[in-house]
Amino acid sequence: MLEINNITVCYKERPTVKNFSLELKEGQIVSLVGESGSGKTTVIRSVLGLLPGGGRVTEGDILFEGKSLLQNTSDQWRRLRGTDISMIFQDSGAMLNPIRKIGDGFVEYIRIHEDISKKDAWEKGITMLEKMRLAGAENIMKSYPFQLSGGMRQRVGIAMAMTYEPRLLLADEPTSALDVTTQAQIVRQMLELRNSYGTSIIVVTHNLGVAAYMSDKIVVMKDGEIVDSGTRDHILNGGSCDYTKMLLDAVPSVGGVRYV
Repeated sequence: MLEINNITVCYKERPTVKNFSLELKEGQIVSLVGESGSGKTTVIRSVLGLLPGGGRVTEGDILFEGKSLLQNTSDQWRRLRGTDISMIFQDSGAMLNPIRKIGDGFVEYIRIHEDISKKDAWEKGITMLEKMRLAGAENIMKSYPFQLSGGMRQRVGIAMAMTYEPRLLLADEPTSALDVTTQAQIVRQMLELRNSYGTSIIVVTHNLGVAAYMSDKIVVMKDGEIVDSGTRDHILNGGSCDYTKMLLDAVPSVGGVRYV
């Protein structure tokens, strides 16, 4: 479904990601792990054509269902984003307009992608919130972002991202700003999305526990390059490089037991 073929991403002339390749199959979940600044977010922003600050893919190609995404026009990107490919941001609350109610933003989002009345778009928004197991969906639609908890805002972001059952979901640190209980809820819901819709997911995370629980494959990045990759079991058993072992050793243990 998705093929990233040996891409290099540069800001000005400085490469941030070098020689990155990844193949993602339908219904597969891949986690990108590594320290801050390793290039994880740059990779998924490249896939969605949302590199900030003049960033660009200078080498390689990104293919989605056999077609190069790098050749997309602005109109093609507008039709693709939010439908076939969606993204969950690290703090969905920060992506919501603080002076607009959730329902106003949700209705506008739906009507950008679909010729539908405001009333029908409102009902569609409620249905999606209910699918995310958010109680009181009508009240949430009438609320401002600051009136919701971080976990609720994140689930609103997921509901919007999943409105059109995308083939590919890109998740940038979707649990990092949440408490442990809410993290578990978000992870379970993302797994349900994969199981219900066959959605393929790329997750950027610092949390090896999250990667270990939900991933079919884990890619370890350092300084903009892949230093290790493989199945979940391969990586969690030490992988094939010293850096992977260092990441695993940094995971806290409880009573001498490390739960990844």
